[in-house]
Amino acid sequence: MKGIKLIKYPVLLCLMLSWTGFFAFGQKVHKMEKIKIAKVAYVAFESDVPDMAAVEERFASLESNNIDVVNWPDRNGSYSPEASFKIMYSDNDLYIRYQVKENEICSTFGEDEGSKPWTDDCMELFIAPIAETGVYYNIEMNCTGHGIVGYGVGKKDRGHFDQVQMDCIRRFSTLGSEAFGDRVSKEPICWSMIIVIPLDLILQGRSVEYLKGQTVKGNVFKCGDDMQNRHYLTWNPVGTERPDYHRPEFFGYFEFE
Repeated sequence: MKGIKLIKYPVLLCLMLSWTGFFAFGQKVHKMEKIKIAKVAYVAFESDVPDMAAVEERFASLESNNIDVVNWPDRNGSYSPEASFKIMYSDNDLYIRYQVKENEICSTFGEDEGSKPWTDDCMELFIAPIAETGVYYNIEMNCTGHGIVGYGVGKKDRGHFDQVQMDCIRRFSTLGSEAFGDRVSKEPICWSMIIVIPLDLILQGRSVEYLKGQTVKGNVFKCGDDMQNRHYLTWNPVGTERPDYHRPEFFGYFEFE
């Protein structure tokens, strides 16, 4: 039999492509935005543990990256917080600074142990620093700097840092470190948080030299599953039907200087 010349049947072609996408992914194919890249600046401090004034001064010169993709508008409603991040690294640590402006803040967990930061006002960095292993880390902290770090190649069977490892991660939030519950305001609340992650915890035995000049995959998220204004924002778009951050195939890129 002669094959159908689809070029002559544009309507048929569109229908076939639509159904192909539906069956291939089990859902409607999302319109994806352009993949984003964040520059990770190299910094050299005078001390291995610099004070926050020096860290903030270095961050001030860096470009912000907006966390503003609404992949699941039915889950966000009309709530639209403003969130962004800056990222840099030294010979010892990875630094990420979050800046947020919103009308509700929430911190119900005042310590790491037993916390579920994603249910609070939460910021999350996912990063796969060693491409050949496929392992990515999810560093999730509520707005007062309490949370978890998981690691693995997928969403299932993930390991988690113990408290000794968590204690090595420095956190500095303008909202303090004490849990305060849920607060809603008519006027926007502005807050920021710096997370300092020792590179030894995520480089799997490699030195910082491995990162220099490398491009690695990752994403950054803001969420609040149990907040009055539930929301899910991402830096790079995620093409899933429901909120799911554990999708490396939708990661963007971090370019290390």
